[in-house]
Amino acid sequence: MGMDVMSNIFYPITGLLGLYGFVSLASLLWEGIDRKLVARMQRRVGPPLIQPFYDFLKLLSKETIVPNTANYMFRASPLLALATAIALLAYTPMGFPPILSGKGDVIVFIYLLALISFFKIVGAISSGSPYAKIGASREATIMVSREPAMMLAIFAIMWRLGKLGVDKPFSLGVFYQHNIWEIGTPMSFVGAIILLYVFCVWLASEIEVGFFNIPDAEEEIAEGLLVEYSGRYLALLKLTKALKAYIAASLVVAIFFPWGVANYLNLTGLSADIVNLLFHTLKVFALLFVVESVFRAVTGRLKITQVVNFLWKNVFLASLVGSLLIAMEVIM
Repeated sequence: MGMDVMSNIFYPITGLLGLYGFVSLASLLWEGIDRKLVARMQRRVGPPLIQPFYDFLKLLSKETIVPNTANYMFRASPLLALATAIALLAYTPMGFPPILSGKGDVIVFIYLLALISFFKIVGAISSGSPYAKIGASREATIMVSREPAMMLAIFAIMWRLGKLGVDKPFSLGVFYQHNIWEIGTPMSFVGAIILLYVFCVWLASEIEVGFFNIPDAEEEIAEGLLVEYSGRYLALLKLTKALKAYIAASLVVAIFFPWGVANYLNLTGLSADIVNLLFHTLKVFALLFVVESVFRAVTGRLKITQVVNFLWKNVFLASLVGSLLIAMEVIM
């Protein structure tokens, strides 16, 4: 009995630590690839691919300056944000069901994803900087505007897939049992295309690129939320942002492109999980290339009011229409 309890604790923790190490390396590597690709699109040479690793290590070695106006949450927020991102990895589908897969884990996923932004907002407000407070207000405004469309879409998809018969309703592991393209009706196919658009826009706003680079807005509010952060605190926040981009893209990949390659190679067990994880990472990179690199290279930044109107009047409406289309067969 005691050995069973130890194994139930040991293996999830070991898997989570392994995922954290891999995703940290992969997300920083993608950041280097993204910077190089955008530079090439703009006819520049760009930095080396491993520049993000240099930047991260350099920030860790730099002196950390804390403003006199800051309170204890200024110091705690980067640690809490990174800890939340690490915990979120346990609920993220990455070519295989999440480590802590269970009924209703999609709610935990959404909660932890929003909690990362919450800690960033708290840290910015706690700095006492007016620029950081402007960035925090923008971050909160965009977060409130972007999440309803995503939540409506993902709950509609999971509810519809539940009608196909799954082991754990409203679990993110359901996408490896059935996927949105298996519904099969013409209306559901159109709805899936619309919801793919919704999730791509949501992902762009989640990682704050192109139109949505408003909370940082270097030219206006000097890095916004991060303006007062330096040294190891800034390094932790940069790493958290990279992890968040990988995690958010993983959700979109799991919903719309969940297929693995291990079955075709007749692999099982740990080797199958590793191969599927590597293939999943390639799909994440491909998605981020379109949603982040290309979008960032060809678009500018909107006003906060324009973004809010776009997210509510365009994206949320598209989410509503797409959700109705995939659910129409059951409703009727």
